[in-house]
Amino acid sequence: MTTIGHPYTLPTTANVSFQEFLAPNTPHQRHVSDVTAFRGRLRTALKEHKHSSRHDFLNVQKAIEDYIPHILGLVSALEATELRAINEIETTWRCTLSSPVHLSTKQPRVKHKSVYYEYVFTLLTLGYVYMDRANEYSQSAHNKILVAIGDVSTYTGGYGDGSSMAGPSINYNAGSAISAGVASGMAGSSSSTSSTSKSSSSSTASRLFKKKSSIMKGSASSNTIGEFTDYLTEEDLAGIDHQLTTAADLYCKAAGIFEYVAQDLIPKWSESGLGASGGSGKGTDAAHPVDVQTSVVSAHIKLALGEAHACTVRKASIKAARASALKAAESSSSAGAGAGAGASASAGASKTSYVLLAKLSIGVKEEYERAYGLLKSVKDLNEISSDFRAHVKDAKVYYEALALTLLGMDAYESQQYGKAIGLMTSAKTSFSALVKSSKAATIVSAASFEYRLANEKCQAFQKINDSVTFEKVPSTAELLTVMPSGRDLLKPKKYQVPRPCFGPLLVDGNGGTGGDDSVNKLAYALQGAYF
Repeated sequence: MTTIGHPYTLPTTANVSFQEFLAPNTPHQRHVSDVTAFRGRLRTALKEHKHSSRHDFLNVQKAIEDYIPHILGLVSALEATELRAINEIETTWRCTLSSPVHLSTKQPRVKHKSVYYEYVFTLLTLGYVYMDRANEYSQSAHNKILVAIGDVSTYTGGYGDGSSMAGPSINYNAGSAISAGVASGMAGSSSSTSSTSKSSSSSTASRLFKKKSSIMKGSASSNTIGEFTDYLTEEDLAGIDHQLTTAADLYCKAAGIFEYVAQDLIPKWSESGLGASGGSGKGTDAAHPVDVQTSVVSAHIKLALGEAHACTVRKASIKAARASALKAAESSSSAGAGAGAGASASAGASKTSYVLLAKLSIGVKEEYERAYGLLKSVKDLNEISSDFRAHVKDAKVYYEALALTLLGMDAYESQQYGKAIGLMTSAKTSFSALVKSSKAATIVSAASFEYRLANEKCQAFQKINDSVTFEKVPSTAELLTVMPSGRDLLKPKKYQVPRPCFGPLLVDGNGGTGGDDSVNKLAYALQGAYF
C-alpha cells in the first residue's frame, strides 16, 4: 500500500518593514525591528528552498518557528493597543493553492490587509513543511521496497517525481499497456482472464513471483504466492517501520497546526478589530483569500489525518504480508522437514487482519471525501488550484482500490478464490483508470506500482482457481455491496502555541502571566529557580 501525500509547494513572500505601519516612539520599537528581521530570515529561507534542487525543509521549519513568537507578540501588542497602527498592516504571500491568474502558470501573489493574514499564512506554511517532511519519509520507505525487489527502474530517488516511475518496457504515465491488459481481463470469463495474465506477465515482469526467497526456499506448494516482503531483511523492515511511524507523527502534527488555524485563529481574525477593513471593522471568512479560508484549511486537516492513517495501514500491511509468508514457510516445513523450523520462523510474527486494514483504508478514502466536500463548499471552486482538487478527488478512488486489494487478500487466505479474483480485478481496473487519467504525478506513480502488485496476485489466484477450485467470479456490483465501513485510529496532535517575545502575553520575570493558558509556559527549564 503506497501512500500518496499531496506535495505542497511552499509559498514565498515579499519584503515588508513593519515599522512603516506603526506609530513611532513606542516602547516596543526594538521588538518591532526584530519582527521585521526574523521575517526577512524566513523570506530568505523560502526563496532558497524554492530555487534549490535539494530542499532543506528543516531549515525552513526553523526559520518559521523562530519567527512565530515575534509575529505572535506583534498581534497581541496590537490587540492590547500597546502598539498603534498608523496604516493597516499589509503583507503579500504567493497563494500556492489558488488557481493561476488568466494564462499564467504561476500562482498569484496576494496582498492582503491584516496582521492576522501574516500570522495565519506563516502557520499554514509550517503545516505545509510538516506535510512535505512526512511525504519524504513515506516515499523513502517505499523506495526501500523498490530497491529490495530489484525494481530500480521505478526508483524515484526522491519525492514526487512521477515521471521517473516509468519502467523500461512500460510507460506507466501513459498507461497504454496497463489499460490494454485490464480491458481484456475484465471480460468476465476464466479463460479470458488467463489469456490476459499470460500476455501481460511478460511486460510487467518483476522479482515478486519469479524467485524463491529465503523464506519460501524449499516450498513445494504450488498454491503459495510470494510477497514483496520476501526480499526485505529484518534491517529493511525496521527502517521502513521507523520511517512510516515518523511520517504518521509528522502528519498528525500538521493536522494539529491546521486545526489550530481553522478552529482558533481564523475565527479570532474574523471577530478581531484587526481585520481587512481599515483596521476597525470585522472581516468575514469569505472575504479572505481562498488559501486562508476555513473550508480549505479544514480540508488540509482531513488530508493530513488520512495520510497518517495510510502510513499506519502501510506498516500493518507489511507486517501482515510478512506474517503470511512466514506462515506459508511454516506449513511447507511441517509438510517436509518437520514443524520445528517453521514454528521458530513464525514465533515472533504478529498480524493484523486484512479486513481491519481494509476498513482503515476505507477510512482514509472517507477522509478524502470529506476534504473534497469542504473544497466544494468554497464559493467559487475554480479559485482553488485544479491540481490540488484533482489530487483530492483521485485519492478517493486510489484508497478505495487499495481497500479492494486488502479484501482480496483476506478472501485468498479464506480460500475464496473466486471472490479474491473479483476483488483484485476491480482494484486493477481502478488503478488502471488512475494511471490513464489522473493529473497528480504522485497518484499515477503509486497506482502503477499497486497495479503491478494486484495484477500478479490476480494471476496467481486465477491459476489456482482454473486448476483446483473452479469458483465463480462475482461481479463488481456484487462485491461493492459487501464493502465495510471505514474506521479511524489517529487524532491531530494539538499545536502548542509558543511564548511570544513581547506583548501582554509574555511571561514576566516574576512569574506573572498574561493571556491564555496555551502560552503560560516556562521559557526554559528551571526558570525562576535561582540559587
